[in-house]
Amino acid sequence: MDRASDYNVSGSLLGLGENILLELLSQMEHPQDVQQFLILSKKTFKLILHPRYARVIQSIIQITQIFIIKESKQGIAEGNKFFHSDKNECCTIAIDPIISDGIVRIEIILENNGEFAYCMGIADASCSFAAGKKPWDDGNREMTIRYYWDGEISHITWGPQNQEYSDGQKVGIEVDMTTVPRRVTFFVDDIEQPYYVIGIPSEIRFWAYISNKSSSFTVTKFERLIKSSAKGVEGSKALEWGKKW
Repeated sequence: MDRASDYNVSGSLLGLGENILLELLSQMEHPQDVQQFLILSKKTFKLILHPRYARVIQSIIQITQIFIIKESKQGIAEGNKFFHSDKNECCTIAIDPIISDGIVRIEIILENNGEFAYCMGIADASCSFAAGKKPWDDGNREMTIRYYWDGEISHITWGPQNQEYSDGQKVGIEVDMTTVPRRVTFFVDDIEQPYYVIGIPSEIRFWAYISNKSSSFTVTKFERLIKSSAKGVEGSKALEWGKKW
């Protein structure tokens, strides 16, 4: 990106005060834009020392999740946590906003699932999950990537296995919409998993699926990244969206 000109600051920074520069900074949507803005001059770089800088950066990086609850019988949301109802019933909750650019990572911790099935993943933004349905129901099988508790990665067909995970563990899903092809990478307790998916749709949502009564999940992180945390691990292999694995 060379978006300095988009903000009408290229070549005219020396006459601007810190507060105006911080205001320009706060209007940016992506941390990559901030990074390039800061290195334009010594004056912009010094903004990192300003007391307001941390708050501005946090507002750009942090994404506020919105749980898409179709019917009240599914459960309730309290802050960054979703609580399933007191009945054993399939419950797939998509999470807004739609992600269409940048590098974005969500981290989720599930609780109280017992021996019931649970999973999480990404979906084409056109997907809609009805109350009482699994994430692959209603024609959504080919429109979702599903990472199950037992490690299985599933799409059109069942696929290979990453690490299994359980209640209390932190599962990360990172989409990189800047690379070609676009990709999604999975993490368990910050450990990158070998199987990732390329060619994902241009617009996606994250989602989680639980079914045990009174189970829950918490979004512990939802943020934009300056660069991808995916480094590649031994045995890494790409799976392709839209193909049978």
